[in-house]
Amino acid sequence: MKSLFDENQINIGVGTWQLGMRGWGKDYSSSDAKEALKFLINNGIKFIDTAEIYGNGESEKNVGEVLSNSKRDKYYIATKIAGSNFKASKIKAKVEGSLKRLKLDYIDLYQVHWEPSAYTNLKESFKELEKICKEGLIMHIGVSNFSSKKIREVSNYLNEYKIESNQIKYNILERPVQEEINYLNENNIKIIAWSPLGQGFLTGKYIEKKPTGFIRKVNRLFRKESLKKYTPLFDFIKNKSQELNIAPATLVLSYEIKKGVIPIPGFKNIKQAEDIVKVLSFSLNDQIVKEIDDLVEPLITRYSKMGFYPPYLPNFIVNLIIKGI
Repeated sequence: MKSLFDENQINIGVGTWQLGMRGWGKDYSSSDAKEALKFLINNGIKFIDTAEIYGNGESEKNVGEVLSNSKRDKYYIATKIAGSNFKASKIKAKVEGSLKRLKLDYIDLYQVHWEPSAYTNLKESFKELEKICKEGLIMHIGVSNFSSKKIREVSNYLNEYKIESNQIKYNILERPVQEEINYLNENNIKIIAWSPLGQGFLTGKYIEKKPTGFIRKVNRLFRKESLKKYTPLFDFIKNKSQELNIAPATLVLSYEIKKGVIPIPGFKNIKQAEDIVKVLSFSLNDQIVKEIDDLVEPLITRYSKMGFYPPYLPNFIVNLIIKGI
């Protein structure tokens, strides 16, 4: 079976956590975000990522409302099952719940949101996931925040399908250790980059503006010392963007596409959507990519730990945490 990404030449998408309407501040409305998503789909963005935990299903509902007015062949929808729900006996119901909220008959890419706890029978769970694929409710399988070690393990439990993608934090300043990237590239597992703009930090908009919403407030990038540390990068992005007559976000996303990942930036309004769409008709030249690489090499934070929760934390506790987010 061909990979979703190889077959459809997807090189950028959008993330919709903010359509869950929690944690991202009060400077936008669901109608703002939904209008922006309509604009994105109508202007060539065809890969949309969401998850069951974003706003406890609210993101999927909002995305579903927008998708219901678009032709099915205009987009590919990816959603995720929480790692704490990834139990063989629960997966079918979770898939059906997402389908209902999204108003769809099938999901293009179904991802396990993070590495499940040590109490999970991964063999049974992935066998069940493959069974649901054969039923036609899921077309392709991916994971999110999985280490290469864990992907090797779970790949052994699949026969007719394979792990096609790993959605991980990747941006100019934050990415996995090179060994993890090498493993994914060598095994044709596409990197989907969440937080490709560092939650807006890399656009420079928060140099003098305080972030709103608790999600940004707990992000170490938004500390005062970070703003000073990364001033040379902000200056480069600002100056080069002005020279090229593009938005900083467009430059950053174009850089990441050049690095071979699929960025899925968030958005709240039409203006941000326009900056994303511009990427479709713009390509950063290799010289500028090298200049960015040389500038950020001493600044990059490379991480090896992929999971969010300790492996021995019971699932019911994780689900209580999620409901409070």
